[in-house]
Amino acid sequence: MIPKIDSPLTRRTLTSLALAAVAAGIAYGSGHWQALASSSWSPAHLMGGTPSAALTLAPDAGPAVKRAPVDALAGSPESRLIAIYRLIAANEPDAALQAAEALTRSHPNFRLAQLVQADLLSARTTPLQKFGAAAAAAEGKAANDLSVLRDEARLRLAAIKERQKPGWLPSEIVLLPGSIKHVLAVDASRSRLYLFQNGPDGLSLVEDFYVSVGKQGVDKFVEGDQKTPLGVYFTTDRLDPRSLEDRFGSGALPLNYPNAYDKVRGRTGSGILLHGVTASTYSRPPLDSDGCVAMANEDLLRLSNMLPQRDTPIIITKKLTWVPPGEQQANKAASNFMPWVQRWQKARTMADQNALQALYTETGGPADGAAELRFKQRVASPPAGFADLSVLTWHDDKEMMVVTFKELAGPAQKRDRVMRQYWSRSGDEWKIAAEGPVR
Repeated sequence: MIPKIDSPLTRRTLTSLALAAVAAGIAYGSGHWQALASSSWSPAHLMGGTPSAALTLAPDAGPAVKRAPVDALAGSPESRLIAIYRLIAANEPDAALQAAEALTRSHPNFRLAQLVQADLLSARTTPLQKFGAAAAAAEGKAANDLSVLRDEARLRLAAIKERQKPGWLPSEIVLLPGSIKHVLAVDASRSRLYLFQNGPDGLSLVEDFYVSVGKQGVDKFVEGDQKTPLGVYFTTDRLDPRSLEDRFGSGALPLNYPNAYDKVRGRTGSGILLHGVTASTYSRPPLDSDGCVAMANEDLLRLSNMLPQRDTPIIITKKLTWVPPGEQQANKAASNFMPWVQRWQKARTMADQNALQALYTETGGPADGAAELRFKQRVASPPAGFADLSVLTWHDDKEMMVVTFKELAGPAQKRDRVMRQYWSRSGDEWKIAAEGPVR
C-alpha cells in the first residue's frame, strides 16, 4: 500500500517541490537521468544502471521489482535520502520509492523525503519528462517552500559529492592540547558542521552534519540582525530541553558570544546557541535561524552526548580551508605567530611590564587607571608556567589567532587560571587585541 503523504501542501505543490528537490542534485538533460557533473560522481562510476528517457514506475500489479538496497533502508536519514537520489539516477525508481516510503515512515517530518516520495508517486501514472514543470504554478508561500527546499537538497547533495580527502583537515585548527578532545567547525557556505576528534594519533574527522544558520546569513554585528556570528567560540553549558521552548528541539549548547574580541569590536546580542529544531520538522532551511546554528534533533543528541558540558571549541566561518595531512601547522601565518606567544609567555613569567604592554594593541591593553592598576597587580604575580595551549583561527576577519591556555599557579597565586587571548596581525607584528579569564 502507498502511504498517505501527511502535509499541509496540496498534492500538486508537493509534486512540484519534489521535482525541484530532485533537480537540485540530479540533472535531467537530453532525455536522460544523470548525476551531477563530477569526475567523482557520475552515473557510470557511482550510480550504476542505464539511464532512461523518462521516469515511470511499475504499476501495482505486475512482475516483482528490484528491492531497495540496504544503504537506502538503514543509516542516517540524510544518507538514506542520498541513496534514494542515487537509485533515481540509476533508473531504479521502484526501489527508490520503496526506500522513500520507508524513510517517510521512520521520519514523517522529513520534508525532503516526503517531497521525493511525492515525485515518485506521480511518476506511477505520468512519465516525468523534465524537472520543475509543475512548479510554475507555485505562488506565495509554496514558491518560497520550493526555493528553500531546493537549496537544502542542493547543499545536502554537494556535501556528499564533495567529500573531503582522507586525512585533510581545516587550517583553522592550528594547535590543540590533549585536554581538548573534540573540535566543531561550521562551514556556512555548505550549511555543514564538522566534528573532529583529537586522539593519540592526532586530529581526525569523525562525522559531519547538515545545519541551518541565520535568516540573514553570517557575520553578526548587532542584536536582532538575524545573522550568525563568525569567529572562534566555545560551548559554555548544556541546556535541558525541558527548560527550553519547543523551537529549540532536543536541547541546546550555548556559545560564548559575545566574546572579549566581539565586545572590543562593538558587537552586540546574546543567546547564540547550537540547538535542535521543533518536533514538527526534521530539519530547517539553510538560512532559517535568528542567529543560532540549528541541526536535526537526533544529530544534536548524538553530538552533545560526545562532548563535555563546556569548553568545546566551535569555529564558525564562511568557508573552511582544508589542507593535506601535516600542513595544519605549516602555514606561514602560524609559523610567524608562535614566536610572539612565546615572547609574551617569557615576559609574563619574568614580570616584565614594559615588554608585556608592548604586545597589546591600544584596545587590548589597560583602558583606564583602574585597568592599569589591575594589570600591574597581575604582572607582579607571575605564574609558575603554562599548560594546555590551543591556537585556533578563522578566515573571515583580518588575520586573527585565538589562544587559550592555563596559567599554572605561582607562589603568590592560589589556583591555576584559564586565560583566552585574541591576537591580531598588523604588518609584521602580532599583538593582543582582547583578552580575559575563562575561569
